[in-house]
Amino acid sequence: MAQLLQSFRSDLPDGSKTAAAIDRNASLEEISELAEGEGLHKLASVLFEAEQEALRSGSATLEDAEVATDTFIREARQDLPAGSKTAAAIDRSASWEEISELAEEEGLHQIASVLFEAEQERLRSPS
Repeated sequence: MAQLLQSFRSDLPDGSKTAAAIDRNASLEEISELAEGEGLHKLASVLFEAEQEALRSGSATLEDAEVATDTFIREARQDLPAGSKTAAAIDRSASWEEISELAEEEGLHQIASVLFEAEQERLRSPS
């Protein structure tokens, strides 16, 4: 989750309250509320889903970045035009790696960055 937050953080201005909350490792709930207040609806949605998943699993903190990443992908897809290769890859449930590569080719750097970080986290995590 930390990697996912840092992917969003890199695109936020330093004066952002959401950025400050991420920098000080605030709770997901606080970051989500601030993101919503600043109009960062995708980030707020991803964090809300992560909070809900944590509640469902009985976990106080969410370490399952896959749920948050999948939510981010679904949210990002809504903003992509029908002719986008990235959109087509999301629609056919392609791998994160493939979606990331296509996103990078199409200049969708935030999507590419989030997916790259999520894939790296997945590789670092013991199975």
